[in-house]
Amino acid sequence: MNDKLYDVIIVGGRIAGASLAARLGAAGLQVLILEKDTVPGRTVVSCPLLLSSGMQLLDEIGIDESLYAPDNTRFAGVALEMGEYFRTFVEIPNVYGRHFLYGIDRQVLDEALWRNLERFPGVTQLENFSVRELLVNEDGKVTGVTGMYKGGESQTFSAEAVIGADGRHSTVARKTGAVVTEEIAAYNTAVYYAYWEGVKPYHAQEKEWIQIHSGCNGFSAVVIPASKGLTGVLTQCRHDYFNAPAGVDAWYADTIRSFPRVAERLKTAKQVTALSGIKNVGNLFRQASGNGWALAGDAYHQKDSYDAQGIYDALLGAKILAQQLIDWKAGKKDWHTAMQSYSREVYDALHPMFRSTLDRLKREMFTTPSPKMANGVLRWVLTNKKYRERFGLLATRSISPKNWASPGVMISAILSGAMADFRKKPDEEKWWVLPALKP
Repeated sequence: MNDKLYDVIIVGGRIAGASLAARLGAAGLQVLILEKDTVPGRTVVSCPLLLSSGMQLLDEIGIDESLYAPDNTRFAGVALEMGEYFRTFVEIPNVYGRHFLYGIDRQVLDEALWRNLERFPGVTQLENFSVRELLVNEDGKVTGVTGMYKGGESQTFSAEAVIGADGRHSTVARKTGAVVTEEIAAYNTAVYYAYWEGVKPYHAQEKEWIQIHSGCNGFSAVVIPASKGLTGVLTQCRHDYFNAPAGVDAWYADTIRSFPRVAERLKTAKQVTALSGIKNVGNLFRQASGNGWALAGDAYHQKDSYDAQGIYDALLGAKILAQQLIDWKAGKKDWHTAMQSYSREVYDALHPMFRSTLDRLKREMFTTPSPKMANGVLRWVLTNKKYRERFGLLATRSISPKNWASPGVMISAILSGAMADFRKKPDEEKWWVLPALKP
């Protein structure tokens, strides 16, 4: 057993765990962070977008943009194609000093976060260490962890608090009996992706965009150029529509072929990584904390990637938890009070976007519009300038998710779209019309 008593042990060294360790290390706490793999090492299941809101939180912990986006393209925003009905463009507003987004290689970002911890004397990093059990005293308080290095050596570490930042299948959550406090399974999806080389860029309106193609049939695809010349090609469908009798690779290829506008970009491209993904993406919250322990990141909260908010949620949750832990160690709050504050603040910060994402999944993934609806109300709303501006502010978390698309905004968009169609001249250019596919 290691005799040192740490202030905090963090189980999990990826986004939530490493960003939490950076904030605690900067405040002078003695932190042990344990990662079961090497960093970057194992590829986590993630093909993410990073928006300016997430970049701002990375700035706060000393992660320079050049470290996680060394050669990445700065995209103006997303081009959303609704089947063959129409397309619309959502630009990233100029907030936090940036008006663009990135496709991110998670291995590059994870390594930047892990290496950043080397500058904090109070942070001890251990890789290839899997936590197996939690130490619990006679009062039921978690006081440390026991685990094993790859190779078989066992080790026990003690701390005043243990934080589970160890993902959706969290050992800390399981060992503490953290209950699921809220779960909505009606809108679960299946998501699979691989990285490709040689994918054609998506140019429109003199800018370059991330392509999101919705089939308007419960299936969609997203094309996300990252770094090193690689592009993530992601396919998604309603969980109840997922059926892969010939295997997931065949399902992935068939899904891409079903979207000619995606397949056209891949004609001369080559898939260079194996398929990764999740068959059933959950949407839930767990109990945030207990006697001597707390959860962060996916261990606490899981949400579909549909709105590209996962990195931001992990960074924000870690920031909220860090402040409460710092106040606790400074004697400003006892553990119970600090964790009550954390549980309340992190839920209030993340739940509105949780509801907003599920509402969008319901409308856009779990509802099949008729051609008349798609070419009418759906187009009027999604191409409306005010709606697109507000969606850009929502995506960067610059406005509250609670009422970003108010009845007034929606009604105005519908009326404006209907009136514009009524007044439009037959030869007037329609910017939302999809270009003809090349034979």
